Amino acid sequence: MTAGLLAAGGLAVGLSTAGPAQAASGTFTNSAPIAVVDNGSTTSSIQVSGIGGRITDVDVVLNGLGHAHPSDLDIWLRGPGSNPIAVPLMSDACGTTNVGGRTLTFDDAAAGPVPTGCATGSYRPTNIGGGDTTPSGATTLSSTLAGFNGTNPVGTWQLVVFDDTLNDGGSITGGFTLKITTGPAAISIPTTGLATPYPFQRTVSDQPGRITDVDVVLNGVFHTYPDDLDLLLVSPAGASTLLMSDVCGGTDLVNANLRFDDSAAAAMTDGGPCTSGTFKPSNDDNTDVFNAPAPPGPYGDELSDLAGGVANGTWRLYVVDDDTSDGGFITGVQLVIKTDAVPNTVITKKPKRSTKARKATIAFKSTKGDSTFQCKVDKKGWKSCASPLRLKKLKPGKHTVLVRAIDNSGRRDASPAKVTWKIRR
Repeated sequence: MTAGLLAAGGLAVGLSTAGPAQAASGTFTNSAPIAVVDNGSTTSSIQVSGIGGRITDVDVVLNGLGHAHPSDLDIWLRGPGSNPIAVPLMSDACGTTNVGGRTLTFDDAAAGPVPTGCATGSYRPTNIGGGDTTPSGATTLSSTLAGFNGTNPVGTWQLVVFDDTLNDGGSITGGFTLKITTGPAAISIPTTGLATPYPFQRTVSDQPGRITDVDVVLNGVFHTYPDDLDLLLVSPAGASTLLMSDVCGGTDLVNANLRFDDSAAAAMTDGGPCTSGTFKPSNDDNTDVFNAPAPPGPYGDELSDLAGGVANGTWRLYVVDDDTSDGGFITGVQLVIKTDAVPNTVITKKPKRSTKARKATIAFKSTKGDSTFQCKVDKKGWKSCASPLRLKKLKPGKHTVLVRAIDNSGRRDASPAKVTWKIRR
């Protein structure tokens, strides 16, 4: 039995690796006017979707801020999820003189804080004094927008505007804008509907033989309501397994590493919460429907349903978010595939049959992409090695090197590759 690992969005050392996913950026605006309630609060929301990967930068623009006494304002940005972060963009800033039509950009990289008079411009978040009311439900407070870095951008963001003193009011006539930049992700999951790409595809070409076992590893999974997630794996032969559906409840998945393996101790729980770990395929709803080009149901409920088919070909992972308001992304996807083929060792570079050189380079590969190697040099014992094998300070005479591939199931090439040559005096 042999095993292979195909990775995307991350590096699997010594194993075949898919091309890197791309970073992303997006601009999102809610242009509805925001009325500032005198001695009260109001909230405006933006639904962020269609962007995946961990946040690397957030900027915020207030479009058309006006207020008779702007130092009354405490304006916060509240992030998505069940454990949201909140950042005070401006609090007790700008002074006491009536202002209107200001466009304020909040950017950690700006030169300075919001000045008195709050002229249109770009500024760092500015919080003067303390004791301010914080947004409801915010579990983490940050003084900078960098507090959002590393988190999930998808979901509902809120601009929460407090006016903390009587007698003056104002508005933000053009609403607000979010500018979000993220790192790479293999799969972006929207607040509802089909993920991008749909399906996620990877082609396996170095796993001959018939499948005996498959595991699936999802690295860096973020979602603000994982119960919305439906994941379907389809093999090159068209066999399918529903990996997870309607499980894990409503607590955020934050950088979770999830392995699906029939031999795991248990499935994911319906109510959650779910954390990193190894699980059986987990389905709490047998009515799931995946849009074309996914195959129609019914779908398999165990990874063993894929056994017996060919491993080489295009594998497809279909990801759907089946409800509204919440989303996320998957940083990387790995397939751990075992087949019944035995690895075969192939020499790709060797020394001349007769040479005066006291050193030699021998390169080799395996017909199985997941293989490691052992080498036997002359009368020495077998030792772990890697291609290319470089030998130095060799003595004159005949030399022999044997190389054998070993797959991840421990099966060795029964006929090691052989290289012989002679070093002349």
